[in-house]
Amino acid sequence: MKWVFMFLFVAVVVVAGALVAPILLQDPGQVVVGVGAWEIEMPLIAWVLVVVVVWLVLSLLLGLIRWPGRLLAKRKQTRSRQQLEDGFLALTEGEWDKAERLFAQSLTYQKSTAGLLGAARAAQGRSDPEARDAWLDQANARFGRKHFITQFARARLALEEGRVDQAITILESLHLKKPKHMGVLRSLLGAYQDSGRWRPLRELTPALRRAGMLDPEKAQALSQLAAERELANCDDYPSLQQTWKSLGSRQRKERPLVLAYAHRAAALGHHDHSGRLLVDLLDQSLDAEVLKTYRVSDDTNRARRILDCEKRIQSHPEHPELLETLGLLYLDDRQYEKAQSFLEQALKKRASAEIYMALGRLMDRQGDAEASARYYRNALQFHAKKDQRLLDKPGFG
Repeated sequence: MKWVFMFLFVAVVVVAGALVAPILLQDPGQVVVGVGAWEIEMPLIAWVLVVVVVWLVLSLLLGLIRWPGRLLAKRKQTRSRQQLEDGFLALTEGEWDKAERLFAQSLTYQKSTAGLLGAARAAQGRSDPEARDAWLDQANARFGRKHFITQFARARLALEEGRVDQAITILESLHLKKPKHMGVLRSLLGAYQDSGRWRPLRELTPALRRAGMLDPEKAQALSQLAAERELANCDDYPSLQQTWKSLGSRQRKERPLVLAYAHRAAALGHHDHSGRLLVDLLDQSLDAEVLKTYRVSDDTNRARRILDCEKRIQSHPEHPELLETLGLLYLDDRQYEKAQSFLEQALKKRASAEIYMALGRLMDRQGDAEASARYYRNALQFHAKKDQRLLDKPGFG
């Protein structure tokens, strides 16, 4: 770049000289320089030539004087770059002490954010948090883009050591500055999953989609998974209700989320609201999993669910899961004759270990130990055959 500038300067001087030369030939002009009693008089063009020559000579002399220093600086810079490269190679091989020493040597001549961050990683590798933080503090003193990168590196080092809370705090602040930064988004996604922070993960999904990391279908699946996990991890019913209300109206109609909410509500001893949501799903389809969730009830809601299933069985008298559900609801309600009738009908349509177990429990309650034992044996044999079928499939055994 310097030589290009010099070439342009000479070209301008030549062009200017060519334009001015005809004028100077007609009137060369005079330059008079007085120094005490002395006067120097010469044509203007000669004066210009003298000035140019003196400038060139002085530039050459200055270059010669500065040449040894520049050569030494160039050697130091080359050595610093080589030490930086060797430091990263040692870092890759896990030679932490060697890597940190090389980075430190490189930084004695030329400070660089890459070298400081490399030294911080090496210090963490040899389990020296104080040295790591000292290197990071030096890197963090550089502002702008390098400051952002340093903070990102600090967060990633925290994740490596399992300091997830600290890493998330840093990553969230970086996300506010650059909402579409891929590295920050990936790190936040992993940190939220590892720490089980399902609501922040759910709220992060739109940002992942806007950044192009997820297509709409995958974004919806991730949001749904996060919401399911969030519902399943609620510790009490008020927090479950709050989480449910935080979901969008569209999500509150999705089958997996309704089932997750109903399962958790049943585990916490609340069946009323989830029962109405399950009824809405059953109105759409007599889904086996929905029916399996619907059959778990308490004394307050069981009569209502029995009545609902009795109405549905009129339109679907051969539906095996509906027969089983109604039989189990009757069993829990101690209506044993009806329970036995519906469970035996369900058994003819689709045998399962659960039905055998329910009939065994029913016979046990009625005092028929022989029939109860027979049903329990059938349940165990059914399980054994099912396990054997799984073992016979390709990829097992």
